[in-house]
Amino acid sequence: MAEIESGFSVALRESEGQILAVDYYFNSYAELGLQRLMVSDQPRTDAFAAAIKEALAGGETVIDVGTGSGLLAMLAAKAGAKRVYALDQSTVAEAARETVEKNGMGDVVEVLNANAVDFQVAEPVDLIVSEWLGHFGFAETMLDDVIECRDANLKEGGRMLPSGVELMLAPVNSSVLYEYEGPGFWKDEVHGIDFSHLEDRELEQALAIKTHVPSEDLIAEPKGLVKLDLAKASKEDVWQSGELEFEILRDGEMNGFAGWFVAELTPSVILDTGPEQPTTHWMQTYFSMKPVPVKKGDTIRLKYNLGRHPVETRSLLMHLAVGETSYSFTVG
Repeated sequence: MAEIESGFSVALRESEGQILAVDYYFNSYAELGLQRLMVSDQPRTDAFAAAIKEALAGGETVIDVGTGSGLLAMLAAKAGAKRVYALDQSTVAEAARETVEKNGMGDVVEVLNANAVDFQVAEPVDLIVSEWLGHFGFAETMLDDVIECRDANLKEGGRMLPSGVELMLAPVNSSVLYEYEGPGFWKDEVHGIDFSHLEDRELEQALAIKTHVPSEDLIAEPKGLVKLDLAKASKEDVWQSGELEFEILRDGEMNGFAGWFVAELTPSVILDTGPEQPTTHWMQTYFSMKPVPVKKGDTIRLKYNLGRHPVETRSLLMHLAVGETSYSFTVG
């Protein structure tokens, strides 16, 4: 009996931990500082505004999944939608509702404090818009909810915005990211104290970093590893494995990979978060690896596996291997 009670207690604690994690995730989006960070991201906001205007001719019904500040829902109303259901599980819905009313759009935009997974309208809608994109595209795993909402509510021939997304990777040689902001920092003594053994320890911890990767640090052309058509993709289509080959463009060393996403919002509006584009709040993702010398013309063969994190439900697990060297990175 004691063993049963002990096992139940452990299971209960694990369940409570998952509930707390979910609550924290949604509650974090009630913080207006986070909403400001997203709305003030001009490349993001301008791209969604242009795409919504292109996607709507007038008279359509729309669902905005994860409406946050309500910006995208109100842009849809301004573009001519006849009805917009603005969904958010966070209490930020209260602020969004107030903003909708303040801007005189309450007759078109209905803000609902609702879970998109459970939401269903009487008549299927013409467009589902959602800024579900996270760190390295899929962190936060919000796409799961968007896909369930799509399957329950989008009419045949309806549109998704974004309509597609692709993850990109490229090898990098960055002294700043590796030597000063990454594991290479430990190589130099600090006030005569040797910490050099911590370089390998930090590499083994394999934490992907959201940061700005200078475009000049890329040492090969980027390659795509996951590409989705969001009108058709399933929740499991994200999780893929494969092999990429990169031709090195100059002599030096390789000390990791940079990752980012390119979202097709509509056929003519592309939101590219790569190093050569204007900086967004997503920036790029740096995967640090033990430095290896490379020469121009060398071929780097990378094996990858992108999956759900087994413990951190809103994070990703990205396995990268070059030759005998491999790391399993937490992204989130």
